[in-house]
Amino acid sequence: MVEARGGVEPRRLFRAYYSLEPPLEEPRDIAYREFAFQLFEGDAYVRHLGFDSVGELLSYMAREAPKNAYYSVARYSLPTARSMEEKGWLGSELMFDIDVDILEGCGEGIGDECLHKGYRQASRLVEILYRDFGVASTLYFTGNRGFHVLADCEWCRALGRGERREVARYFTLEGLKLELVIPRPGRRGVKPAPPSPDDPGLRGWIARAAIERGLDPSEIVDAAEEILDDVRIAIDVKVTQDISRLARIVGSLNGKAGLFVARLGLEGFHPGDWLSPFRGEVEFRSEGRLEEARIMGSTVSLEPRRVYSMPAHIAVLLQLRGYGAIVGGEIVVRAGSGRGPL
Repeated sequence: MVEARGGVEPRRLFRAYYSLEPPLEEPRDIAYREFAFQLFEGDAYVRHLGFDSVGELLSYMAREAPKNAYYSVARYSLPTARSMEEKGWLGSELMFDIDVDILEGCGEGIGDECLHKGYRQASRLVEILYRDFGVASTLYFTGNRGFHVLADCEWCRALGRGERREVARYFTLEGLKLELVIPRPGRRGVKPAPPSPDDPGLRGWIARAAIERGLDPSEIVDAAEEILDDVRIAIDVKVTQDISRLARIVGSLNGKAGLFVARLGLEGFHPGDWLSPFRGEVEFRSEGRLEEARIMGSTVSLEPRRVYSMPAHIAVLLQLRGYGAIVGGEIVVRAGSGRGPL
C-alpha cells in the first residue's frame, strides 16, 4: 500500500509494482535481445543491456523502477555491444505500430472511443497477416494510446528494410493502382466480375468492407475509392521497416499512463481497471479542464482547481497525462499481468 497524503511520485508507484515481481512476459530467446529503459530521472535512456533470464530482468526493474521498458525486436549474437556491426544481427520480428493519435477525430483525446478505433484496426491487421501472408501474429496494447502487432516467423526475421517497407505498403495502400484490382468495364461493354468476399487479397477485403456498409456487389466498383478508407490501416511505416526497433515488455507499465502493456485477443477490447495494478480511492486536484469522456470504462470530467474523489487507476493516469496530481488517499498496488481482470 502506498500512502498518497501530500502527493505521490509516479516512481514510488512503479517501484512498488516491480518489487512485487509481476509476471512479465519473457521475450523469446531472451539472451539474444537488447534491453532498454527510460528512467524517471531526466527521462534518460539506458540501452545496450542484456539478461539471461526473466528473473534477472525483474531484479533490474525492481531496483531501477523504470518509466518505460523495452526489448529489441531483433536478435543479436552480442546484444550488449554498442554498435549494430558489433551486435551481429540475427534477424528481426515483423512489427506494426498503430497510434490512435493519427486516427480521424482522435487527436490528443484520452477517451476509450479512440482506443476502440485503434483496436479494430490492429485486430484487422492480425487477420490480414494470417489470411494473406499465412503468418500468425500477436496483438498488444501499449499501455497508453497505441497497439503493436508482432509476427515472428522464419521468413519474417530475414526481411531487410526495403522488404519490410513493401509489406507495410500493403496495409497503408501506398502506391495502389485501384484499376488493376477492380477493373472498369472494357470498351466492348464487358463487365469484370465484382469483388467477392471469397477473393484473395485486397479484392476480398474490399468486398467484405462493402458488405459491412450494406452495399450490393453491383455498387462496389463505383464506391471502391470510398471503401478503401475502411480497408486502409494506419500503421507507422517507419516502425515496420526498422530492423532495430524496440518493443515494450509485456506486463511492464507505460510511463505516460501507468497502464499495463497487455497481450490482447481478437474477441474484443474493453478498457477498464484490469489494465492497471493500482487500486483504491484517492483525492485528485485538477489543474485543467477535461470534457466528459469515458476513460478506462468510467465517465470522467474535470474543472480546473477542484479536488475530486476517484479510483486510483484513473487518478494515476490523469496525473501522468498532466491533468493534476493525487493529493490524498491510499493506493493498493497489485501484481497484475494485464491479461485479464485482477
